Amino acid sequence: MTHQYSIVVGPVEGGWALDCDAIQAPMLFLSGARAEAHARALATRLSEAGDDVELIVRDRACVVVGLARYAAQSLAFAATG
Repeated sequence: MTHQYSIVVGPVEGGWALDCDAIQAPMLFLSGARAEAHARALATRLSEAGDDVELIVRDRACVVVGLARYAAQSLAFAATG
């Protein structure tokens, strides 16, 4: 079954947060670039696992500066025998 996940990267006091409904708690980073890189890696892994993902990146003023969608990749298994 395909799930739809949302990942949001945005500023928090003292750094940047990566928030995703696929994980229990936000991940915190000192660098926005590092938070975004982790968000892209997570989005890729979720799509490879068969889930759709929307990634939203906000700047320090909380304005959306990036939006990417990662489509679920099909999980086809070949039977060997």
